[in-house]
Amino acid sequence: MRFYDRETEIRLLEEVVKGEGSSMVVISGRRRVGKSRLVDEFMRVHPGIRVIAVPKEEKQVAADMAGALSDGYRPVFNTVREALEYFFAKSESRMLYVDEFPNLLEANKAIPYELQRIWEIYKDRTDKIIVLSGSYVSMMDRIFTRQKAPLFNRANPKILLEPLGHEVVWEIQKESLGIGDPVRRIANYCIFGGIPYYYEVLEKQHDKAGDPEALFFGTGQLREEGQDVLRQEFGSAYAKYFSILEAIGSGIVASGEIANKMGVRQTTLSKYIAALQNDFRLLRRTVPFGQNPSRSKKGIYLIKDNLLAFWFSMVYGKEVPPSVEDVNLFVSRRFELLCMDFMIGVLRKRGEQVRRSGRWWGNVEVEAGRFEQREIDLVIETERNIYVGECKWSGERVGEKELVRLRQSAGIFGNKKAVKLALFSKSGFSIKGGDDVLLFDAAAISP
Repeated sequence: MRFYDRETEIRLLEEVVKGEGSSMVVISGRRRVGKSRLVDEFMRVHPGIRVIAVPKEEKQVAADMAGALSDGYRPVFNTVREALEYFFAKSESRMLYVDEFPNLLEANKAIPYELQRIWEIYKDRTDKIIVLSGSYVSMMDRIFTRQKAPLFNRANPKILLEPLGHEVVWEIQKESLGIGDPVRRIANYCIFGGIPYYYEVLEKQHDKAGDPEALFFGTGQLREEGQDVLRQEFGSAYAKYFSILEAIGSGIVASGEIANKMGVRQTTLSKYIAALQNDFRLLRRTVPFGQNPSRSKKGIYLIKDNLLAFWFSMVYGKEVPPSVEDVNLFVSRRFELLCMDFMIGVLRKRGEQVRRSGRWWGNVEVEAGRFEQREIDLVIETERNIYVGECKWSGERVGEKELVRLRQSAGIFGNKKAVKLALFSKSGFSIKGGDDVLLFDAAAISP
């Protein structure tokens, strides 16, 4: 599969190469997001030395680095510190890329401090570039970005590699996978998200449409994917974090209910949930639109990563593959998140500045004195308007009934700004849109 997107990150690396003096670059991000591929593509144009850090004894790691640093003469190192000093003081290469840098701490926990000392000695004497990447986002933060971290303020730039956006994923599926059906492209995105590796897996499958049974069950390549990703990230704390994600994946989304499921106090749980939100970036907490997130007691949690959400909901602990109906139900929930991102992009292209966005749930007065519990999939406030949306992933066309219901629900926002309605449908519409009613079918979302 060809290399897609990442223009911003490549530009940052180009600026480093063009600059004078030494630079330390840090690249972090979720496993499989494409960190190695990014640097490999960059090093096609700007050659350098690549070392893959593997957890083993330090002398063995040092021997691996000696092989990589060999340029006619093979040096001998007993420690990683000696290898790093050799690169800065004697190597003819300007750039060294250490892939999965946190693995070096398995060999010697003092390596970040040793690199700190070497950097202070050589950074002003040389024009070396050292690129350090790692999938352990939280560990990379502890090494490089927290104020008391050993390499705090040494790295510039620090690149957090995010999953690819949906527009790039449409391009990948059309060009590399040959998927012409926008409904199939959207369903794949709702399961695999923006992680390039999963589309490489699909590219090698006979059925490139992404059959869950072939990929996640039996001998499927992604059967253990959730465990593989999380074991690497969480280390010794794996069990607690895994249990939280398992509960949320099964539909238990309020913190009190999660604590009851796990048999722990809510106060004990809070630090792990905070870490999943802020350090690992795997959870998102939402409250009804308009409520203060820090005060609202209606907060619920969802797994941000589409693939992990699918794995916990549809794969983990299951003896048989999910039914078509179960997969469609899962896709419908993630379709709402996609529609939110899509709509924000539409508004920005129209020149409207998005101020806040979210979902809403609560009581709506449908008749005088009669209330119903309602959910609104999408609420986006700009400086001029409030957009209220409903997302339908079904085989039926959306019509007047859905429009009337949405207009009824949207009445709770009517006294603030001009309210515009937005409907998103897998199967199209039996109504016409207009200035105040925006309609988006699958072909409009994934053109």
